[in-house]
Amino acid sequence: MLWTLWRSISLEFWRLLLLTTAVLVATIAFAVTIKPLADGKLSADQALKFMVLAIPPMLAYATPFAAGFAATIAFHRMSSENEVTAVYASGISHKKFLIPSILSGLMLGGIIFGLNDQVIPRFLKEMDRMITQDFAKIFVGSLQNGESARIGSNEIHADVVQHVEPDRGSPVMDQYMLGGVAIVKADDNGVVSIDGTARRAWIQIRPVWSLNNEDRARIGNDDATAVLMKFIDLTIDREGSPITVDPFTLPAFPIPRVFKDDPKFMTGAEMIQLKSDPDQMNFVDTKRVDLAKGIASIEVYRDVRQRASRGESIELTSPAGQRVTILAGGFTAKNDSWSLHPDSVTGAIEIQVSNPGSGRIDRLRAQSATLQPERARTNDPLSNPAFNTPTLSFMLDLEGVMILGEDGTTTEQSATQYAGLRFDHDPLSELLQLPSYQLLEHAAPYIDESSPSYAEYLVKPVNRLRLQIDDLQREILSKQHERWAMSLAAFTMVLAGSVIALRLRNAQPLVVYLWSFFPALGTIIMIASGQEAVHERGTVGLPFIYLGVLALMVYTLISFRRLARF
Repeated sequence: MLWTLWRSISLEFWRLLLLTTAVLVATIAFAVTIKPLADGKLSADQALKFMVLAIPPMLAYATPFAAGFAATIAFHRMSSENEVTAVYASGISHKKFLIPSILSGLMLGGIIFGLNDQVIPRFLKEMDRMITQDFAKIFVGSLQNGESARIGSNEIHADVVQHVEPDRGSPVMDQYMLGGVAIVKADDNGVVSIDGTARRAWIQIRPVWSLNNEDRARIGNDDATAVLMKFIDLTIDREGSPITVDPFTLPAFPIPRVFKDDPKFMTGAEMIQLKSDPDQMNFVDTKRVDLAKGIASIEVYRDVRQRASRGESIELTSPAGQRVTILAGGFTAKNDSWSLHPDSVTGAIEIQVSNPGSGRIDRLRAQSATLQPERARTNDPLSNPAFNTPTLSFMLDLEGVMILGEDGTTTEQSATQYAGLRFDHDPLSELLQLPSYQLLEHAAPYIDESSPSYAEYLVKPVNRLRLQIDDLQREILSKQHERWAMSLAAFTMVLAGSVIALRLRNAQPLVVYLWSFFPALGTIIMIASGQEAVHERGTVGLPFIYLGVLALMVYTLISFRRLARF
């Protein structure tokens, strides 16, 4: 009889659980999909596929509440129809009667953990792949609706959008031709650096491996997909003067990975690996690159200082291939720039510029000169061809310039500037190969040296990288314990629903469920709050994750004692 009872309870519980979960998940999935479908960003078949892929991630949150509801309804029906009375009369205790709930709760807790730890991350990656593949359609859909679309930090608007089938055998995955194009580029503060129009533009979706070497090196992942945009007859307003660039190609922009840079979208094994390799996260890798640039700046600084002290020339190469040779009497570091000293013999700074195309050699003398690494503020793709390349580029500013002609004539200029200059030996390319932990060790000896410029180039990047890694480690810890807490919560919700239903046998089913629903809701809220506490404070916040589960267990135990007593 006991086995028959347990089987009957279990079958009814799981039947109600599956039915309730299906209704909840279908409703939520439809609600999530309806807006992008109505906005024209998803077609009907894409929306259906998106809904199917979105179901597993929603199961993790819908299933615990559905389980609590199923347990409540199943046990309340048995109580209201006096089946429980018959069970008690046969000598079966409360504890034995609740064994199906305990076993079902344990099984459900394991299922929830498996969903969060293994299944959901894989489905989210598939959703990410779908979004990546359909990026062009979503992008073009915005333009066709008269809205602006974003590529990186560039806002694009077009009057005409036309799909062009890629050539057979071409690596181009998809492409579009735009007409009547406007482009606006603004920084984080809203300051517009580019405001232009173009007669036409081409948008291509390409695998990263098919791009040029600079774009491939900058993106750093040949398996990714990128957007390449080329403008025809681009006219840009520069301080009131129009400048025409034809053609002009934006640096290839990798299609954003919606779920890439968050540990909660990773499996348990992937999060363990992430602890030892935090550079997988883009927000960490960005800080790593900044530190590599800082170390490279210092190493170049030391090399230039040694060359100048020995009376040797300093040689750099411009983006156009010009050889720029500097002969100075030394230099002094001042903030983030290096001030060159005049030669003791000539009383000036000698500069020689060799033009490879024409073979012409320009000779200049300057009263003062500064050499400084180019930062993000000078990374304008229209003025700096070295934009976003994995190299260290410099800017040379000359004042009081005298140009010495081959015929002995001289021409004076107040100032001259050379941008995008690079040393032949670029330490940055080697430093970029080092992971964050090794890069931090590499930077330590330089920080100990007493130079005011080192703080600018190293101390801040080091602190930013360390803070980012520490933040990531705390986030991984919070996500791992959140998954365990959600599993325990699912188990406890089943028990709570069963016990409350038996105790409130004379109440309405919905009332009974509310007595278990609100404590369960509080538990989920406490888990979410505890996860944030761990993310902010580390291990100190761990008790807060499990506080809600503990409270629900205590609530269930008190309800059971009252049930057993009365």
